[in-house]
Amino acid sequence: MSKKSGFAVFLLMILAVGVVLFGMSYSKQQQQELEMVAEQTNKKEEVEILEEDSQQMTDYEESRGALSILDYLKYIGSLKEEVSISFYGDIAQEEPWIAATEEYIDEQIASKIKSNRLAYPNYNSYQLISENKVTELAKTNPNVVFFQVMPYADQEKDISLDDSSEYLAMNYAAIKDVLPEALVIFVTPNPSSSERGNNNSRTLDYTSYLNEMVATVEENEWTVFDLHKSYLKKIETDGIALENTLNENGKSLNGEGTSIYNTLFEEMLNQKVDTTSGI
Repeated sequence: MSKKSGFAVFLLMILAVGVVLFGMSYSKQQQQELEMVAEQTNKKEEVEILEEDSQQMTDYEESRGALSILDYLKYIGSLKEEVSISFYGDIAQEEPWIAATEEYIDEQIASKIKSNRLAYPNYNSYQLISENKVTELAKTNPNVVFFQVMPYADQEKDISLDDSSEYLAMNYAAIKDVLPEALVIFVTPNPSSSERGNNNSRTLDYTSYLNEMVATVEENEWTVFDLHKSYLKKIETDGIALENTLNENGKSLNGEGTSIYNTLFEEMLNQKVDTTSGI
């Protein structure tokens, strides 16, 4: 190889090394610029998220007089690490519709949800207050209490309508006394084909007590999910016989009835109500 050719090769090698070094330097610079842009974008997105969260909080607070229970639970979730709900009253411990409702709420709320069941099946309104069951409820520290009223048990106990109304009010007062920040939602049970018209000594069936309880709740401007009424309207609209949605006892829900009741409960959770009696 001539000296001239060797020198040319040397120059080419230097040029190649220079190109490589320049490329590496340029690539590093580009990577740094991209990282800087990504960092600025992340900061911008974080600021936007904080602004959105702040605006959402403001919207919740300004809408407390007409806010869905789901949005109320989201609001609580923005204030607390854990949201607690309790199902309380004349319910069965293994009530299928409660499990479905718990799952639905958990899917809708980003925060951690703790659900409690304080089941007192066949308890009448006097028994619930006289045995001070509210102390067990207080231990769960719920943000929302779904209080299922007990017209069936009050009818069976032969309580007068006035006393039934008074005991219901006493139960509400007891809950608010130990849980002043809890939002209490009264829930009516599913209808019964076997108990309707089954009068006690006062010639009253369970619907008489139910109507009295709902009237008491409405007169006091408390919140109620009147699922009994919605259930009857739903099956009438769909042309479904009540008996076909209940088990053989004509009172507890079968699979179809559970599905109907759960769907109606979910709809109620999305309806706007007054939540100012809560936190």
